Amino acid sequence: MIGKTDMAARRNPSEGGGGLRGRILAALETMTPKLRGIGELALRDPEAFIRKTSRELCLELGASEPTLIRFCKEMGYAGLAAFRIDLALEGSGPLSALVEPAVHERRSMNRAAKRRIAARAAPLVAGDSAILLDNGSSVESFAEHLRDAAPLTVMTTSLPIASMLMMQGRHEVMLTGGRVRPDSLALVGGLAEQALKGLRFDSFVMGVYGIGKGRIGGSREDEARQTRAMAEAADRVILLADASKFSQPALYKVCDLGRAAILVTDLAPDHPAALEAVQAGVEVISVHGQYEDEQETT
Repeated sequence: MIGKTDMAARRNPSEGGGGLRGRILAALETMTPKLRGIGELALRDPEAFIRKTSRELCLELGASEPTLIRFCKEMGYAGLAAFRIDLALEGSGPLSALVEPAVHERRSMNRAAKRRIAARAAPLVAGDSAILLDNGSSVESFAEHLRDAAPLTVMTTSLPIASMLMMQGRHEVMLTGGRVRPDSLALVGGLAEQALKGLRFDSFVMGVYGIGKGRIGGSREDEARQTRAMAEAADRVILLADASKFSQPALYKVCDLGRAAILVTDLAPDHPAALEAVQAGVEVISVHGQYEDEQETT
């Protein structure tokens, strides 16, 4: 998935008006049966078309991945990701929310809440010897609070977090390896997943793009797969999520909500999303009603 600031470059400027759905409708009559089936699914259930992995779409459609890519190219896109971005943008409400905001926007959202969540979560790793840290602003705030923690072995996908921990001078710091994503300075790709094989951690402190319908989701397929691998490499998952994450749909499933052992959030304990987590077997720790002596940044 890409940020909103990059979207104009991903659209095909040669396409005429009528929107993507109009172009699909106009092209259906001349398509082969397999391509027509893909177009009809995109029109009938755009949210499923956006959320499902390419493999899941192919299984549902009885089509191959090359056929799926061929459909996207016939509609004027380089591939499935670019097609799904415009399909999401043309929608409203939940569909348009599936598009990932720019990293600097995410860092500025609910900063005070994220700091309260991080401060409450930090003591949870007392007694651990080795932990995994996700990337993202919530986990960066968590890492700041490790400056007073007992020495730990910490592996992370985040270059900013690794640098911060090195400056603290208390912990053994490891990076997963992989390709650096320029906007977030996070490591992604097969090398990062390979590094986790054969390793076991006490806790994985997970940030999150979106939570809903009983699942934890991400905005990029590669990062969702990597986050899933990190969760599988830890004895427990500590999930950090401010209230905005519960109203934010996500394209790709990371894991079921019940995979988290603990959720630290600023939701009220009786909020429906908090109660849903409890029903899934998750311990919910709420910092609702606790405030810092600072003004919320918007």
